[in-house]
Amino acid sequence: MSAPEIKAYHSSRWAAWLAPKRLSALAGLEVAGLMLLLMLLCLWLQPADPFLLQRSFPWLWLGPLLLSLRYGTLAAFGACALLAAFWFLLPAVGFANSANGVFPEGFFLGGIITCLLAGEFSDVWGTRLRRVSEVNAYLNERLASLTRRHYLLRLSHERLEQELLVKPMTLRDALQRLRKLLVDDGGAHPLPEAQQFLHLLSQSCQLEVACLHVMEDDQPLPVPVASIGETSEFDGGDLLVRYALEHGTLAHVQTEGLQAESSRYLVVAPVADSAGNVHGLLVVERLPFMSLNEETLRFLAVLIGYYADGVTLGPSSKQIMNAVPACPPLFAGELVRLHRIRVEAGIQSTVAALVIAPGLRQSEIALETLRQSRQLDVIWDFEQDGYRCIFTIMPLHGEAAMSGYLLRTERWLRDVLGLQDFAAAGLMSHTALIGAAAPHELLQDLLQRCHRAGQ
Repeated sequence: MSAPEIKAYHSSRWAAWLAPKRLSALAGLEVAGLMLLLMLLCLWLQPADPFLLQRSFPWLWLGPLLLSLRYGTLAAFGACALLAAFWFLLPAVGFANSANGVFPEGFFLGGIITCLLAGEFSDVWGTRLRRVSEVNAYLNERLASLTRRHYLLRLSHERLEQELLVKPMTLRDALQRLRKLLVDDGGAHPLPEAQQFLHLLSQSCQLEVACLHVMEDDQPLPVPVASIGETSEFDGGDLLVRYALEHGTLAHVQTEGLQAESSRYLVVAPVADSAGNVHGLLVVERLPFMSLNEETLRFLAVLIGYYADGVTLGPSSKQIMNAVPACPPLFAGELVRLHRIRVEAGIQSTVAALVIAPGLRQSEIALETLRQSRQLDVIWDFEQDGYRCIFTIMPLHGEAAMSGYLLRTERWLRDVLGLQDFAAAGLMSHTALIGAAAPHELLQDLLQRCHRAGQ
């Protein structure tokens, strides 16, 4: 006998309507309209007792209670104020307001307290939901970015030997140069260094005729910003172009469901970053027959995603790069991203700086410290005046996690290397909360503190 099938729970439309929402102008109109509709319904059902004071249960308060659960404390105040206003306005338009005109203090006081409690409940859970949503969005973005980088690293090692024979530089060198160009460009163009990027694609994926188009109002501009070979006039209504823009993914002539259709292009790919924002469109008209394979298409998609992430983070991290030229672009981009999350969602992240004094065991201490880093941490390791500095960004963790990190490091020094504390190891620590100042100011202050510690 088979076990009964367990069906997944799906919330109803009513439950979705009661979920906490942000209060807006449209929500204010909804509160006013629903309260007016509720009052008219009560006047139609009980013209002599529109506030239903003679009933055994205060049914009238269900309307403000539901609005409080949906929109929070401000909506609770508004709904209760409208209900109190109706009590004094009804006699002016010829209706009785129940209770022989005597204001029912207990009726209104109990209702207002109930609605305020429901509104506070909605505000608390709305804030929690927004914080969880911000954390999940950040983790998804990091996962997509890490997946692209790891796949790119694997492919670059596989192709290193053959590319070294036909190219003046390795793929890693080309990507490092492209990343530096993106940072130095400063975001003056929607697709910075587009021609250099297209040349990189032509070298890595054997593109013969291709062009890059900038997106404007979710549509590619007909005039390309970069091209290779003798390109023809852009056809925005082509099947592959429409398919790539609608699905937000790379499309080619062998895409499932498109084989029977005709297209003048071989490959069309949106230039989309890890967050799904589309910055441009790559259109390939011709490439060698043997290059149109799954491996090349995957490699092309990863390169485009890597470039799109650079377009997104390059302008944001330029201020940091100008203030601290030695800062790695990846470290600067992560600092900018976590600063935005701290400002918008209030979720803390921290930066720890460990300064290791010169000595015979400096390299050993630094190497073991780097091994203690977690998967989400972003590290910048450099030397300054003989001192070894290790900056560690701890995403989505506040002061408690930072204290745990320092205690764990000190315990490791004692258990593994036999050093009693930081002072015995010649190690000094400095910490900072991301969001306490602008990213470039925070990083400059941390560097100055490390420099003073090394003097």
